[in-house]
Amino acid sequence: MKIAVLLTCFNRKFKTLNCLRSLYHALDLYNKDVESRIELYIYLTDDGCTDGTGEEIRNNYSDKNITILQGTGDLYWAGGMRLAWNEALKKHNEWDFYLLLNDDVDLLDNLFSELLNTHKYCIDNYNELGIYSGITSSRTDHDKMTYGGCLWKNKFLGLCTRLHPNNKPQLCDMTHANILLVSKNVVEKIGIFYEGYCHGSADYDYSIKAKNKGIPVLLTANFCGRCDDDHYSASEVENKIKRMSSSERKEYFLSPIHSRKDYLIYIRRNIPLKYPFVYVCRILNEKCPKLYYWLSHLVR
Repeated sequence: MKIAVLLTCFNRKFKTLNCLRSLYHALDLYNKDVESRIELYIYLTDDGCTDGTGEEIRNNYSDKNITILQGTGDLYWAGGMRLAWNEALKKHNEWDFYLLLNDDVDLLDNLFSELLNTHKYCIDNYNELGIYSGITSSRTDHDKMTYGGCLWKNKFLGLCTRLHPNNKPQLCDMTHANILLVSKNVVEKIGIFYEGYCHGSADYDYSIKAKNKGIPVLLTANFCGRCDDDHYSASEVENKIKRMSSSERKEYFLSPIHSRKDYLIYIRRNIPLKYPFVYVCRILNEKCPKLYYWLSHLVR
């Protein structure tokens, strides 16, 4: 079995090296216990790192199948993942799966057994190949889920429920791609991440597109990685934005990491009836955040 592993990195050398170290450790453990071995071929985008990430990887893993791609420095997450994925596609016929990883995830020993058990469950129960999201937990609280997937409660309002591991793979509506195994034939049906995304929302969009095409989207039965949730809470973001000057807010929302562009693309592609409302709200959030948050609390 051959798997193309896709990552992108920017100045997180130690996290990236830890991710690779845990990945190869999980691979060695899996290959010891099974007759059918897994071979990994890694495609990693170095998006303008200045901390020597690419050089360290070359020095530490010269004996591994790792292709390091040089980014422009402004690809961000979605762009960096697309660059790696497009490079892997040049040998598409060789791969059985594509494994998308965030470079800040420490993979657990059960990584491959969890993902491939989910794959088998998918075939046995749905007679289809799908995409499988590995659930991650906090590094300090191993019972606290951080990333994986969710079910919609109200798609228009953006309300969803995160699914927690229950010792059995679960269907979900939308996934993260911190750990995401994508079957080869899924890529043949729906392609890769949409070209319009710069940083965020590409993983949500991809899993929703898969489900809309009748492709099963499942979570692993158990945790298979550690990854802290590094996003601010809604209240922290609100307080931060309300304290900013107008020029600071403008700069904040122009940054690809916080830009309204990715989210508006996501809404237009997946909840189009909501688009005019969201567009006005995003402008209001930048221009008059106190009014925006007052209104948003009324809606809640």
